Amino acid sequence: MGNMRELAAEEAQVIIQKLPCDMGIHRNPRKGTLNAPETILEGLKFDRPVMIDEVFPDEFGLEETQRRIYENTKQLAGYDRPVISIGGDHSVSYPEVKALKRSNPGMKLLWFDAHLDVKEKVGDHVSHDVVVRQLVEEGIFDPEEIYFVGVTKIDHDEKDFLENNHFNFYRPEEIGKFLEDFEGEAFLSIDIDVLKEDVAPGTGHPDGKLELEEVLEVIRGLQVVHGDIVEVAPCLDQEGKTVEASRKILEELVMKV
Repeated sequence: MGNMRELAAEEAQVIIQKLPCDMGIHRNPRKGTLNAPETILEGLKFDRPVMIDEVFPDEFGLEETQRRIYENTKQLAGYDRPVISIGGDHSVSYPEVKALKRSNPGMKLLWFDAHLDVKEKVGDHVSHDVVVRQLVEEGIFDPEEIYFVGVTKIDHDEKDFLENNHFNFYRPEEIGKFLEDFEGEAFLSIDIDVLKEDVAPGTGHPDGKLELEEVLEVIRGLQVVHGDIVEVAPCLDQEGKTVEASRKILEELVMKV
């Protein structure tokens, strides 16, 4: 199995990592991200050689699941190929970004999300809404390396953290300015809830204001070296709109990285 995987990775131009997980969602009953990777990839063909890998979650523990994701992503980083992950809830980004940042220290983090995800932890869990805060507190990223794009909702317990750190912050109407300002290599994390609800209704908190074309324009215009697509919930999807939008984003990423 190991030799087959190594051979496939050497032949591939892009690695896609499936990260099925919904254990990182604990403040919202609207779950459904577990089946997203399988659903998004079903029947999808790519114009570039792609290797598809998967990390199976530990059904009893988020911490063990994140450990598996970290170790697997660290191994994939050794192939020196772009890694695009498909979640899963946004908690999967914590271990994968952590692993890829250590192999690419100059990489900045683009957080395309209707939410900041800098809430305080409940217990020891790095849940989907605390990921960015955790990455900063562990020193994985400096705040200046993080770009929030498309944010529409800021919780009261996030305001102090935002004010005390010098993040880069762009509202949905500031996409053009963001494209002008950003330079360098990026990990692009796309929470599907950054899109308008009529484009992507199948997600836990459909609070976004971006059009799909705006996100595709960002992918085309930047130097994305790794990325992920998260928070797609097929069971909440209407007419398959969210899955279809995710497929278009994934196809664009595979062509661009």
